[in-house]
Amino acid sequence: MDDPGPTDVGGGEDHPLAGVVDRWEAVIDDMEATATEYRDAGWTVVELHPGDVTPLPPVRGGDALDDDRVGLDILVPDDEFEAVEAEAEAVSFDSYEVYRAQAGSIVFAVTAIEATAAELAVLVPLYYRAADAGEMAARATERGRLDLFVRPLADDRRVVFSQEEPALLLPATE
Repeated sequence: MDDPGPTDVGGGEDHPLAGVVDRWEAVIDDMEATATEYRDAGWTVVELHPGDVTPLPPVRGGDALDDDRVGLDILVPDDEFEAVEAEAEAVSFDSYEVYRAQAGSIVFAVTAIEATAAELAVLVPLYYRAADAGEMAARATERGRLDLFVRPLADDRRVVFSQEEPALLLPATE
């Protein structure tokens, strides 16, 4: 089975990107422009193209599942996972930048996770429904950290990136 691509909105109208695929494509374009800037500066860049992004803990039927993981579960193609896993083993990530926007109830973001000494950046575009993130937002704010769990389709390994300013990735407050 092929990994879902960034514009594969299988699942129809229930998928968070249904009706806003053009916004997602703009996020991907922004990520690619950011990657070019890093490369022009001499950095190595790993670009990820999530097929699915799920807030953790997930919400089902109005009740949050008992889950110690707090953040975003990010499904990426196997080859991209292998690339980020190989790079992450050899470096220490020490900073990040987040670019966030919200279109109605959908949160979009690109996070650039940097290993400055190695001049390596991992770019992760994200999307999720704000309504699905209530428990995640509350727990991340309380903990002072939101994790990005990057994984392949098999869900047998993960690379975890911690964001120490969770508000940068959370839905905008009114």
